[in-house]
Amino acid sequence: MDLHQVFADVPRVGEVDGCTYCYPRHELDLLGGDPALVPDDLVTSFAREVTDHWSEDQYGLLWRGLAPRILAALEAFPDEILLHGLTFAHFSEWPRAEQDAVRAELRAMIARAVDLQPVRHTHTLICAAAHADRDLTPWLDHLHTLPDPGVVRLARHWVDEVAAGYEPTLWWFPEDPAAPIRAWLGSDPPQDRLARLGDADTLIAIAEALAEH
Repeated sequence: MDLHQVFADVPRVGEVDGCTYCYPRHELDLLGGDPALVPDDLVTSFAREVTDHWSEDQYGLLWRGLAPRILAALEAFPDEILLHGLTFAHFSEWPRAEQDAVRAELRAMIARAVDLQPVRHTHTLICAAAHADRDLTPWLDHLHTLPDPGVVRLARHWVDEVAAGYEPTLWWFPEDPAAPIRAWLGSDPPQDRLARLGDADTLIAIAEALAEH
């Protein structure tokens, strides 16, 4: 899927109403113009920035125009905060084709990473993707469609994290951020995979970690 084509017709904002203390006028002008001309560091600065630096009326259009660039930056340098602004951008109100394209690219990104990248890389992509709908569960369910090796590595990683009391970085600050991961570890699909692969040690470790919660 060509993300640039999907988002090619997003209207330009023009004069951006943003924080002039943090962003000089020429940078705001760049953000309001052709997304292809926005420097990489300004793209990531925009995505990382606290949302109260921007006009809510303009923020969604700015995010949509930069969406292919932001997603490319996420895959290259995973960081949950890059997608933290999707709610403020009213992602759920975007044209369906754009929503579907973002979700499809995130699923593909996770699939590419799960067997090829360090486990922390994949973990971060999953947590970042959860900001699309403020829900981690669909992205954990996506793992059921992916091959064993990378998914098992994630299970082993997460059981250690759960045992250590680690909480994933979710920028809507749920009361119990690790709850969906614990539920996933205890669910049938990963349990069945581990049993089929004869990984009794991880199954025991999961049971022990979950028993403490």
